[in-house]
Amino acid sequence: MKRIVVVMIGIVSLLFISGNVCLAEGIELGGDISHNLFYLLREGELSQNITQYGLFLKKNFRGGKGKVYLSFKGGYDSIVEGSIEAVKLDEAYADFYLRNTDIRIGRQVVSWGTADGINPTNYINPSDLSLTETEFKGKPLAILRAAYYGKKADVTGVIVFDFEPQEIPKELEMEVGQLIPGFGGFPSPAEIENTLENMEFALRVEKRIGAWDAKLSYFHGWEDYPALWIELQPGSISQFEARAQYQRVDKIGLATAGSIKKVGLWSEMAYVIPREIEEMRNAFLSFSMNEPYLQAVLGADRTFGKIYLEGQYIYYQNGSLLSPYGQYETGVDVTAGTYLMVQSSYEINQIHSLRLGGIVNLQDSSYTLMPQYTYAINEVTDLSLSGVLFLGEAATEFGMLKSIDFINLGIKVSF
Repeated sequence: MKRIVVVMIGIVSLLFISGNVCLAEGIELGGDISHNLFYLLREGELSQNITQYGLFLKKNFRGGKGKVYLSFKGGYDSIVEGSIEAVKLDEAYADFYLRNTDIRIGRQVVSWGTADGINPTNYINPSDLSLTETEFKGKPLAILRAAYYGKKADVTGVIVFDFEPQEIPKELEMEVGQLIPGFGGFPSPAEIENTLENMEFALRVEKRIGAWDAKLSYFHGWEDYPALWIELQPGSISQFEARAQYQRVDKIGLATAGSIKKVGLWSEMAYVIPREIEEMRNAFLSFSMNEPYLQAVLGADRTFGKIYLEGQYIYYQNGSLLSPYGQYETGVDVTAGTYLMVQSSYEINQIHSLRLGGIVNLQDSSYTLMPQYTYAINEVTDLSLSGVLFLGEAATEFGMLKSIDFINLGIKVSF
């Protein structure tokens, strides 16, 4: 499978090189460079001093029959060395435009959601929820995507050629170590064999119904994070074994978007059906779901002159919005996570703008606030001052993150 990935990237690169054969002469070049200083309010010290950059190259086929696209990104943190790769490939794909069908092959991100930032139906690319980023984007994978545009509905099919799992969070292992003396961490799960049987695929049907867009989708593949659980040794109440295993999963999703008068409305939900792992039935402590669960987002927005307001209700039956794992004992139901996410912005003029975001955990009343001021120095340069504050009791979801309250001073140049 990795050979397929290399071949796909090689094909895209060759299309750039062979410009005299099939491509127009010009190459569109763009990107951005930014620098950010993160200051921990409670610690009273700089935590990160980061320079990041991105570059993309795009070239169209002659006759408008497609294009090729390459992008790279990287950075350097003078305080946390090695936390960012100096240069790495981001996306690399080729588009081919047929009569009623578009084909894209290569490293790419497939986005199917309608909600803002938190998307249950974006099943295909691994992604992390980051409270420090204003743009949510998944990790590019080697994918073949074909979209057919019919008279009654549009149909998109996706095949994923490389399964790239996420690492077990070290913070979780540290928490478990505090609860269980002698805990040395979870073992590395067995790798997924590169076979046709293990290949991931997805299908989406999209249709316009009146003033509404409706998207019905299905995904078959693997959970990005391995399932984790702890078993007691037979006949013992103190000897245990930590287990980790990648879990097959099927997901059925529905996303809608439309408006009523001046109010934009959207909904997005996914019913997740994990393939049951029999060994987890006897777990002393489990961190992963072994039964189906629902994830859903309902949202609305409206603009009042220069003021933009948005609200989203978030329901995660599998537990936490911030963590892929929800700790619970076997036989005890997981408490669903419910949240309210609010975004607002005010464009004072073309130079100055304000933004305020927040997420409230409706179960424990903890919350986070994310204010931001942006000064547009010119058309391509923005200076920003932002922050993230966590509030709530020490044992609550957001309250336990108080130690990382920070402000961020950043500058970004786009070209």
